[in-house]
Amino acid sequence: MRKIVLFVADLAAAVLLVAGIWGMNYLIPQKGIHAGTVLASSEGNKNTRLKQTDTNSKSFQTVSREQKIQNLLESGSGGMQTTKVSLDRQDWHQKFADKFTDQVVSTDTSYTSPNLSIQLTSNSIKTDQLDSSGDGGHKRYGKNISYVLADIYIGDITCLQTAFAQDTYGVGYEEKLTDMSAGIKSVLATNGDSYSNSRHVDNGTIIRNGVIYRLSPTDMETCVLNWDGTIKVYSPEELDTQKLINDGAYQSWIFGPSLLDTNGKAKNSFLTWDYIRQSHPRTAIGYYEPGHYCLLVVDGRQNSTRGMFLGEMAALFEQLGCKAAYNLDGGHCSFMTKDTQLVNHPYKPEHKIQDGIFLTEGI
Repeated sequence: MRKIVLFVADLAAAVLLVAGIWGMNYLIPQKGIHAGTVLASSEGNKNTRLKQTDTNSKSFQTVSREQKIQNLLESGSGGMQTTKVSLDRQDWHQKFADKFTDQVVSTDTSYTSPNLSIQLTSNSIKTDQLDSSGDGGHKRYGKNISYVLADIYIGDITCLQTAFAQDTYGVGYEEKLTDMSAGIKSVLATNGDSYSNSRHVDNGTIIRNGVIYRLSPTDMETCVLNWDGTIKVYSPEELDTQKLINDGAYQSWIFGPSLLDTNGKAKNSFLTWDYIRQSHPRTAIGYYEPGHYCLLVVDGRQNSTRGMFLGEMAALFEQLGCKAAYNLDGGHCSFMTKDTQLVNHPYKPEHKIQDGIFLTEGI
C-alpha cells in the first residue's frame, strides 16, 4: 500500500511539473513585442487612403505610393526591420474593374466596394471515404465534408492584412477572431498559422505586414505573400531570408504543407507530420494571380462533416484553378468571420486564437 501511495504521489508530482512547464512556456504571456496593427490602423479603415501623386505616369504613381507605404511602415514598426515595399505595376482596380462597385454593397454572403470583392460559397460533399487513420477515432464522423470558400479580389495589397492577438507577437497571447475583426473593422477574416504553437516556437520566418519578427531556420515549408501580390511557397532548402527582404515579402506563414505543385496540380505527398495527414477541420489560402485569392475553411469533427484530408483539399484547389495553395492552422482554430459574425460551423464554440488574416478597405 505504501508503494502504491508513493507511486501515485510521484505520478501526481510529475503531472504537475509537466503542466507547470507547459503553462509557463505556452499559456502565460511572455516575450511579447507590441506589433501594433501598422497597416490595419483606424485611419486605414476610415477610408482615408494614401493618395497617389497627381501625374499621368502610372509608374511614377506606383513608385510614389511605394515610398509613402515604406515611410508609414518604418515609422510604425517600433524600430524593427522591415522589408522593401515593391508593388505590382498593374492597377488592380482596373484589372478587376468588373468585380468592384462604386458604393459598398454588403449581404450575408457577399461584399463589394471600390477596393474589395468577396463572395462566400458554402458547399457539402458526399465522399465514400472514412478516416481510419491514427487510432480510428475519426470514423464516427462519417464521410461527408462541408466548407465555406471566400473568393476574393482586392484593389490594393494593403486590403489583405494580418494581425497578432492582442496586437502582440510572442507566446501565450490569444484573442477571439470576432474581437480581432471588430477592432480592425475587417470585412472578412480567418485564423492564421498559430505562429507560436509548440512545434514552431522560434522556428521559421515570420513577416507580417512587412515587419520582420523572426528569421530562423525551419524544416517546414514557408508561404510568402509579396508586396506585388504574388504568392510563393518555399521549401526549407529554398528559403533565403535576405532575398525575401530584398524582393519585398509582405506576409509569411509557417505551418503548411503546400498543396499544389509548381504547375498548379494537386500534390499526392506532403511535407508534414502524420497527425496533419488525418482528416481535420482546415483553413487554407489559395492564390490565382496578383490581386485574386481565396480563403477556405472546412468544418469537421461533426456527424455532418468529418473534415478534409490534405489530398482532398489539394484536389479542390486544383479544381478551382489556383496556382498555389497552402494549409494554415486547423482543428479547433478554424474560424471564418464576415464582419464580426462567424460564417462557418466549428465543432466547438469560438475560442481564442493567436493570429489571423483580415480583409479590409486597406490604406
